Amino acid sequence: MSKIIRIGTRDSELALWQANAIQQMLEKLGHKTQLVPVKSTGDLVLNKPLYELGITGIFTRTLDIAMLNHDIDLAVHSLKDVPTVLPKGIVQAAVIKRGNVRDTLVFKNNEEFLSQRDAVIATGSLRRKAQWLNRFPTHTIVDLRGNVNSRLQKVENNDWNGAIFAAAGIGRIDIRPENAINLEWMVPAPAQGTIMITALEEDENIPN
Repeated sequence: MSKIIRIGTRDSELALWQANAIQQMLEKLGHKTQLVPVKSTGDLVLNKPLYELGITGIFTRTLDIAMLNHDIDLAVHSLKDVPTVLPKGIVQAAVIKRGNVRDTLVFKNNEEFLSQRDAVIATGSLRRKAQWLNRFPTHTIVDLRGNVNSRLQKVENNDWNGAIFAAAGIGRIDIRPENAINLEWMVPAPAQGTIMITALEEDENIPN
């Protein structure tokens, strides 16, 4: 196959790590590839919680449009961000072996705040917020948006006790802080830690 496979991806460090992993797999099979980074709505609108934006597929929509416009041949996604129903004409082409499924608490200084009445935890996830407040009902949750790197920096820059991250995300780009513990009690998002690739249903040139 002489065609260059254009791999669409978000342009964060984590998304590019995932796209590079797929690129290496394809090139080992003898395919020529090119990465095509794009910004999603979820990456651009950072001043509101995700649930207030009310957009299905907020991290995948831009890549879907690029694919339907034939600007890319494949799109690499975190499967937990992909809507249950894909846009017409787009199909799931592959799912990569799942990584660490856990949520991770990154904290400042020590874990003593876990036994205290008052503490502030940052997360942009309603799922994480609900489970944390069920376990620690007197704690305060603040919204946290941005890519993994910027969110970790916000933890350093703010007077919070900690923040919750996907273990796979901070592990894949090797920026997991020493002050971090996996939350074994927290139920992870469906497909957390899994990379999924989409393609056009009509495209018979894309390898399975």
